[in-house]
Amino acid sequence: MQGALNKGALGFLDALTMSVAGSAPAYSITVSTAALIAAAGAAGPAALWIAAIPMMGITAAFAYLNRWRPDAGAAYVWVGRAMHPALGFLAGWSLLSLSTIFNIAAAIPAGQALLDLLVPSVSRDVLWATGAGAVLFLGVLGLVTLGITVSARAQVILTLIEVGAIVLLGALAIYHAPAAHLASFSWDWFFPSSFGSFQTFSAGMLVALFYYFGWDVSANLAEETANGAKAAGLACVLGVLIVVALFLLAQTSAQIALTPREIEANGGNLLPVLGAAALPHPWSSLAILAVVISTLATIETQLLQCTRLLFSMARDRVAGEAMGRLHPRFQTPWLAGFAVGGVTLLLFAGSATVPSIGTLMNDLINAIGVQVACYYSLAGFACAWHYRKTPLSDWRTLAFAVIVPFVSAVFVSCVGLYQLPNLGLRVSLLSIGTLAAGVLPFLYYRRRRRSSYYFGECLR
Repeated sequence: MQGALNKGALGFLDALTMSVAGSAPAYSITVSTAALIAAAGAAGPAALWIAAIPMMGITAAFAYLNRWRPDAGAAYVWVGRAMHPALGFLAGWSLLSLSTIFNIAAAIPAGQALLDLLVPSVSRDVLWATGAGAVLFLGVLGLVTLGITVSARAQVILTLIEVGAIVLLGALAIYHAPAAHLASFSWDWFFPSSFGSFQTFSAGMLVALFYYFGWDVSANLAEETANGAKAAGLACVLGVLIVVALFLLAQTSAQIALTPREIEANGGNLLPVLGAAALPHPWSSLAILAVVISTLATIETQLLQCTRLLFSMARDRVAGEAMGRLHPRFQTPWLAGFAVGGVTLLLFAGSATVPSIGTLMNDLINAIGVQVACYYSLAGFACAWHYRKTPLSDWRTLAFAVIVPFVSAVFVSCVGLYQLPNLGLRVSLLSIGTLAAGVLPFLYYRRRRRSSYYFGECLR
C-alpha cells in the first residue's frame, strides 16, 4: 500500500454537504417523479415520507456503527466484522454494483439536460444523451482524482446552488399554478389510505428507496473527516432530513403545477418542465442547470464512495492491491477510480442500444431500488446484531442501535423481496445478476490473498 488517506481534510459542513449531494435531490426529482406517480399514483408524497421513516432508522444504524468503527469501507467492514465476512463482502459488492449502475442512471439525464441547452433537436436521442453523459462522467472522474479537498469545495458550491434552485422552483411552481390545478390539491396525497392496495404501496416504497440512496457517502469519508467517528454519522442523519423536505416540496409542486400527462411524457427529464411552469424563459433554464449540477454532484459522491470502498477492501486484502494505491500527490485511490470508470464506460456503451430513455431509466431505477434494499438492510441488521447485548438500562442505545435499525432493515428488505418478482426478467437479471457476479471475485481473492479479514481482525 502506498500512503494513507488525507485524515481530517473534511469538516462537518463538508460531510453534511456530501450527504445531501449524495441523494441528488434535483436529479432524483427529475428522473423519479414520473416513476413514483406510475407506481403510487397521487400518493407520491405519502410514499416519500413513509419511506423516510425506515431510512432514518438506517441512518441511525450508520451513525452507531460509525462510532464503533470509522472506516472508508463503511458497511462492508461493519457487516463483515459484526456478522460474517462473506456478508460483508456482499455488502461491499452490492454498493459497487449499484453505484456503477447509478452512474449510468445519473449521467444520461444530465447529458439530456445539457443537450436541451445546447442542441435541443437531439436531446431525445438515446445515443446522443448517452455520449453527452459519458463526457460529463469523465469530467467528474477527473475532479475526484484531484483530491478530497478540491472535491469537497466544489461539492459545497454545487449543493448550495442545487438546494436553492429546488426551493425556488417548487415554491414558484405552486404560486404560478392555474386555479384549476390548485383546486386539485388534496391532503389525501399525504395519507397512507391513498395507496389503495398493498401492491401500490410496495411499488411506491421501492421507487422511494431510489430517491434516498446516496446519503451514506459521509460514512465512507469518515477517515478523512475531522472527528469522523461522530461527525460522519450526524451528517448522514441531518442530510436525510434535509432531502426529505426537498423531495416533499418538489413532489407536491409537480402534482399541483403539472398534469399527469405532462409528467408521464417527461418522465426522464421532469424538472425542466416544472421550471417552465415556475419561471418564464430564459429563467426557466435554471431547472436544467439544477439537474446538471445535481447529477455532477451525485456522480462525484458515488465515485468517492466506490474508490474509498475499494481502498478499504484492498487494505484488507480482499481486493486487488492496485485498488489501494494512492496518487503520490493527491492522496486519492486513483487506480480504483479508473477501474470504476472503465466498467462504467462499458455500461454506457450498452445503454446506448436501449430504444428509449424512458424505458432505460425505469429499468435502472427499479434495479437500483432492489440493490439499495439489500445494501441498507445488511447495515441495519449488522447494527442490531453488534449492539444486541446492550443492557436494558441503556434504553437509548437499545432503541436506536438495536430495535429501530432491525425494524427498518426488515421493512426495507421486505420491500425489495416483495417487488422483485413484479419487475420483469430484465430488471431482475440486472439487479440480482450483478449481485451474484460478486461470488467469483469473493472466491478468487479469498483463495489468492488469504486475507485475515476472513479469519480474524484485519491487519493495519
